[in-house]
Amino acid sequence: MTDRARVEAFFDRFVGMTAGAAALGILAVADRCGLLAWLGEHDGGTAAEIAAGANLDQRYTTEILAGLTAAGVLDHEAGVFTLPPEHALFVSDSSSPYYMGGWFDMLPAGYAVIDRVAEAARHGGGVRFDEFGPEMLRGLDRANGPSQRILLTRKWLPAVEGLVKRLEEGIDVADVGCGTGTAALTMAQAYPNSRFTGFDVSEEALAMARERGEDLENVEFARAAATEFPGEYDLITTFDVVHDLADPPAALRHIRGALRPDGVYLMMEPNMSSDLDDNVDDVGVINYGISLLHCMTQSLAIGGAGFGAAWGRQRAEELAREAGFSSFQPLEEITNRFSAFFVLRP
Repeated sequence: MTDRARVEAFFDRFVGMTAGAAALGILAVADRCGLLAWLGEHDGGTAAEIAAGANLDQRYTTEILAGLTAAGVLDHEAGVFTLPPEHALFVSDSSSPYYMGGWFDMLPAGYAVIDRVAEAARHGGGVRFDEFGPEMLRGLDRANGPSQRILLTRKWLPAVEGLVKRLEEGIDVADVGCGTGTAALTMAQAYPNSRFTGFDVSEEALAMARERGEDLENVEFARAAATEFPGEYDLITTFDVVHDLADPPAALRHIRGALRPDGVYLMMEPNMSSDLDDNVDDVGVINYGISLLHCMTQSLAIGGAGFGAAWGRQRAEELAREAGFSSFQPLEEITNRFSAFFVLRP
């Protein structure tokens, strides 16, 4: 017999999932039309005042404001809508390490290929990275950029003993899978005596990186895969990259071979366990979702292993040992719901 309590409990859960998806849709519209940016810079107002101030259609503005109020994003009292500063950190302040605006691009881009992912589930293959279009690249840039610009030199690199001193004195650094270059550029600005090279396979991402770094003399960007980038380095970094690759074990072996004897490899990956039972929560849902709709499928599309975002820290350590790294140290002092950091040494 059907357990009525479980029916009601799952109904509540399903309503919550659907509400979250709807809220992100409303947030995406509010982001793209400029409403979130306006709310983040002003004290709010009535729907008419906000529409006039943001130069938007009043009817659309009213509906968006109502939806964001129902979702708990906005406060509403006596006809006045306001965006609390604590919420602005997540939805409108791109200088905040909590900023989640990238998801307003990534999820729509992932949803757009659902039919193709379903077809791949039937017959194999997947959706290549460059087939997601500029929305995914923009989303990844917006999702990863704020934390890298703010936390990379303040918290992440200082967590590795002795590393900042070496960077200040001058070493050779490779950022593998550099994307639009935020991490490499942030490090290059902070440590002018060191030399930085960003490697990626996306020409579109590299073009953005080169444009952003044209005024910096100690950074360059080149097209190369993680399994074949040239040179030897004192520090190699990958930020949310390894699980996306076609051949993560080969990439780890190549990174190991490219490190100088006293070199350091700093790897950031999704903060997931290799055991499904440890991942049954909202963060797990997000990671499995973006994995299915982006990470895994774009790897499988090019004949890759399709590790996916939830490959987990246990498997990461296992493959690192197999690649020849002598140590694999989790940086427990860096607390992050979504990301885990590991220091590997030759």
